[in-house]
Amino acid sequence: MQPDEASDEEEEDPNSSGSHTNDAFNQPDAQGRVQVNVAHPAEEPDIFLAPQLARAVKPHQVGGIRFLYDNLVESQDRFSNSNGFGCILAHSMGLGKTLQLISFMDVFLRNTDAKTVLCIVPVNTLQNWVSEFNMWLPTAQDLREKFSADVAPDIQTREFGLYVLNDNLKSNTARAGVVSNWRRQGGVLLMGYEMYRLLTSKKDRNKELLKELHEALMRPGPDLVVCDEGHRIKNSHASISQALKNIRTKRRVVLTGYPLQNNLLEYWCMVDFVRPNYLGSKTEFCNMFERPIMNGQCVDSTPQDARLMRFRAHVLHSLLEGFVQRRGHAVLQLALPTKEEYVLLVRMSPIQRTLYSKFMVSMTETGLQNWASNNPLKAFSVCCKIWNHPDVLHRIVEQRKVDDNDLDLEGPMEGEEGKGKKGRGGKAAAKRQGSAAQSAASSPLPSETSRPPSSVPDTDTPVPSLMNDKKDQMITFEWAEELLRGYQEGLLEHGGKLVLLMDLIHQTITNGDKLLIFSQSLFTLNLIEDFLGREYIPGTQERWFKNRSYFRLDGSTSGLDREKLINQFNAEDNNQVHLFLLSTRAGCLGINLIGANRVVIFDASWNPCHDCQAVCRVYRYGQCKPCYVYRLVTDNTLEKKIYDRQINKQGMSDRVVDELNPQHMIRKQADALLEYEDKDMPTVDANCADMTNDTVLGNVLRRHHGWLTKNPFTHESLLIDRKDQKLTKSEKRLAKQGYEMEKKMNVSYSRPSYAAFYPKASGANVR
Repeated sequence: MQPDEASDEEEEDPNSSGSHTNDAFNQPDAQGRVQVNVAHPAEEPDIFLAPQLARAVKPHQVGGIRFLYDNLVESQDRFSNSNGFGCILAHSMGLGKTLQLISFMDVFLRNTDAKTVLCIVPVNTLQNWVSEFNMWLPTAQDLREKFSADVAPDIQTREFGLYVLNDNLKSNTARAGVVSNWRRQGGVLLMGYEMYRLLTSKKDRNKELLKELHEALMRPGPDLVVCDEGHRIKNSHASISQALKNIRTKRRVVLTGYPLQNNLLEYWCMVDFVRPNYLGSKTEFCNMFERPIMNGQCVDSTPQDARLMRFRAHVLHSLLEGFVQRRGHAVLQLALPTKEEYVLLVRMSPIQRTLYSKFMVSMTETGLQNWASNNPLKAFSVCCKIWNHPDVLHRIVEQRKVDDNDLDLEGPMEGEEGKGKKGRGGKAAAKRQGSAAQSAASSPLPSETSRPPSSVPDTDTPVPSLMNDKKDQMITFEWAEELLRGYQEGLLEHGGKLVLLMDLIHQTITNGDKLLIFSQSLFTLNLIEDFLGREYIPGTQERWFKNRSYFRLDGSTSGLDREKLINQFNAEDNNQVHLFLLSTRAGCLGINLIGANRVVIFDASWNPCHDCQAVCRVYRYGQCKPCYVYRLVTDNTLEKKIYDRQINKQGMSDRVVDELNPQHMIRKQADALLEYEDKDMPTVDANCADMTNDTVLGNVLRRHHGWLTKNPFTHESLLIDRKDQKLTKSEKRLAKQGYEMEKKMNVSYSRPSYAAFYPKASGANVR
């Protein structure tokens, strides 16, 4: 590179953007105090964090709290004389967003005229929020009970009330009572997303009660609204998005570790919530950003397409810097031990290959190919029963069931009791058929009892549910009956994933570590328990017992039971519990499981956010051991294509939010996902075991390398930052100029070619 070109490059950290991201300045003062309003007017006093919080927060968290103050308060004078604005705290999972918000809410309620804060969170994280509040901001009574009179800890107590709407409150009258107390006395109110939607709907016969609820929650609403996991505001037409848009409160905070889940329009929805109309209408956003960025993502995109994509992604990034603070995993990597993620491409066994081929052929023969293309998630559910292990499929066929209540995905939400609906995890988890795993009879931990729908994690999604829409053909398994006649259950070698998993468990325990296993299939979790029940714990003569040597958590587990299981699993003196089975949806949020340092993602999720969140249960502050993640993906199947699709979506998120430039991936359309060619897959030799420094994985590979179709590869390597794709200062100026010119022209993109709008520069190389 020539000197003049070097000077044109802009040095920046692609993992951090927004104000207060220079951690050299996010430090306590000489007295250990952390000032929040660092740029306040001279006439206003300094504002400091509570001393116990100042001792706990990391530099990046100091920056996050200051960012929140600057966007939501600005100054005490501005707070009193304006309606305020919203902002997005887009910190990667594991960076402590909950602690930052608790710290800010304490500052907010102590130093402004504000009285009420509403926190809308995923229902399965409610208990975690309560625990965090009680830990970091105890009440005066809590301190008196914990410390004797002659001990005066340097702890500032919580001076505001904490109110929770959970599944213990069954009627709207009881819920309204809590809301009324919160509104009258002030403080923080915690509730789930679906609870908020229900309470703000116009369906209650008690008009006076409805009026009070609406005044407290919407019109005029609280002084501050916080939406945890704010990427749930991802569909402008979804009922929860519509309910939230009715809030008149302008001071809004979105917390998210994954601002982009499925597409750029979901990103627009989140931004439009905190800053309405800032990015224009949905149509304008599509024209200016979504289509140019999507058009440049494919490997067959022209150089001009790719260049426009990079230009437009930079413009979008720069437009959001003022009210979006992004901190990436680089912050964690500096503070934690190493993390290695391996992808193991697994071959199908002969019976799996036969079943998979038959299912694909049957869809064509029965005319279901178009149906499957329109309902790929339902086809995925069937295929999951094949590639995870054929025993799962055999049990369904033997019991003459339809494909119901398996994937721990979407279902009825809290507050819908009495409507005759089933929670997505309740029936399958509570009535497991033929499990050989045993539960300790004397265990004080939760047993497998049915839970109400309110214990199920809440979300709002456009993806069709497997349990709904009965008129849309429910999958049956007649195509498999002949193939499974005489099938023998209980043979591990019928599925390579389980062969690898059982040895990973054995090697992990032998190595003195703990392991998490995530699957989105409840039936698969049942099967894993069955195989565990036949085995001895490595190094002992004791068999695996549920709630004694391993735990399980899925959508049927209540909030209180979740907390009990998690605390016992993480306890340093607990050497009895080695393993935690979790459904991906129920276990990927609101959980700290740093007691483990190894994770198995047993099946790829449709949404990469869920798998990444699962990984971050162990890779977070407090982790003391190197972490290892094993993703099991069945090659030459729909699952492999879904994994490829994950990388595509992850790449888009990195490009727009972090301004990273992942290697390009081909977009997978729904109809292409179901294409299948029955062919022999390659094998790898035992030398692949020497390619890793992980002794656990190396030992597994030496024994079972024949189950792999490719040498294990690292997950991060697919998303490496391409330095050659970064924009220079002059390119950034061109990007801005091109955007402004196009904005004035108000051009509507109705064609795939953008040639007329490519930024031009004399003498500039198109890259």
